[in-house]
Amino acid sequence: MPEFVVEADPDAVARTRAALLRSRRGSAWSSAVGGCLILGIAIGATAIAGFGLVSLPMAGVGVAGLILVADARRQFTAVRRMRATWTAIGVPPEVLLLSPAGLRCRVDIAPEPCFLPWSKVAKVGLRGGRSLTVELAPGVTAATPGVSGLDQPEVRRALRRRELRFPLSSLRRPPEEIDRALTTFTAGRLRLG
Repeated sequence: MPEFVVEADPDAVARTRAALLRSRRGSAWSSAVGGCLILGIAIGATAIAGFGLVSLPMAGVGVAGLILVADARRQFTAVRRMRATWTAIGVPPEVLLLSPAGLRCRVDIAPEPCFLPWSKVAKVGLRGGRSLTVELAPGVTAATPGVSGLDQPEVRRALRRRELRFPLSSLRRPPEEIDRALTTFTAGRLRLG
């Protein structure tokens, strides 16, 4: 078996992306509305009470409102950037490519795939029956020889507790086939579990 390709399910990826964008926009709107409301209350209380002793605490409340509005702006920018990236790269044809040399994986919003030699992968498993995880070996960084693609900002953000996650719903191959390929390419060292 020279290579084992795990393709992406374009419909599932599109649904996941739409849900993520929707939730991020909702969060941004909540921050914007909450920040404007807090800012309005601070300005209104200061105007009603005058600029006496009330103005100092209300200034602190107003700063909190400004921070929320600034965070909302940052979130809206992140949503636009994410949508533009996804439009530019589309749905990658393959999510994982297993070969005798190692594992090439594609993090959804990263423009380039990552490559990990098998010696740099500590574990491949299932988390909660919903996602496939690839755990890096201790000490593996973007500068580790043989490793490529981990230096991308999108990949660094996607690394959670030294592992990359891939939703099972977006993969076209069942976990059993992935497990057989893992066992073959790593001589039984790695198993899906």
